[in-house]
Amino acid sequence: MEKNIVEEVNYYGFSKFNRLLSVKNLEFFKNDILDKKDIEISNEGIDLQLKTGELESLRDLTRFGGKYLELIEDTNLNLIVNSLLNDKAIIHSYNGIITKSNIKSEMMGHGYHRDQPYFKDRRTSILIMIPLVDYNKNNGATEYVPGTHLFEERPSSDFLEKFCTNMEGKAGDALIFDSTVWHRAGKNTSNELRPMIVIKYTLAPFKQQFDFCKQHFTILKNQNELIRQRFGWNSRVPNNKQEFLGLDVERKWKSGQYDMKNTKIE
Repeated sequence: MEKNIVEEVNYYGFSKFNRLLSVKNLEFFKNDILDKKDIEISNEGIDLQLKTGELESLRDLTRFGGKYLELIEDTNLNLIVNSLLNDKAIIHSYNGIITKSNIKSEMMGHGYHRDQPYFKDRRTSILIMIPLVDYNKNNGATEYVPGTHLFEERPSSDFLEKFCTNMEGKAGDALIFDSTVWHRAGKNTSNELRPMIVIKYTLAPFKQQFDFCKQHFTILKNQNELIRQRFGWNSRVPNNKQEFLGLDVERKWKSGQYDMKNTKIE
């Protein structure tokens, strides 16, 4: 199993593991994520959800504990992660995505993008998507361009459009792809919600030795931009959704931090 997945991700940037979730767990996650999202919309209001681009996301599934933590212990899931990265890999993000019918969400990224910087001959991150209903072009399956994890720069628009295809699968499957594959969200043209679980794993070294900004907050907050950038002020990990979105607080993670320019050895 692991060998086939590794070979396919190496070559295409994508692979699939059939039926990761049991029927019982599939039903639980589907209903629970939809219920929790309804509660979140009710509490925050749809206007704020639209303004922040959060209408189709349920962030940080870890906070719900229980089965959401049990899933992270799943044997097959960990075989996949260990074979593509290693047993020290960490979770970068763990979210629910609920694509709604005919809504263009800025958060969903309908333009082509990649979710991790390019490193030549190295895989540093994978995305695992677990659709909770059958996943196809009609309900907004992700469009990706096979092999583009091997491209250092963004391929031409003509190339992307010519070779794009959909990541289709059955409810409960694990759809696996290299985070540097160029892809974009599909558009849900069905009349149904399309819930899924998305887990991004990265290699553990992508962290600081100390949390300088937390330890030395009172010192660094008054320093110039250069000093703050060097100590990670613009790439801090948010503690909650409010900090991630910058709601009534300074946004911790600033845009533009996934920058790999001027690092190629020639």
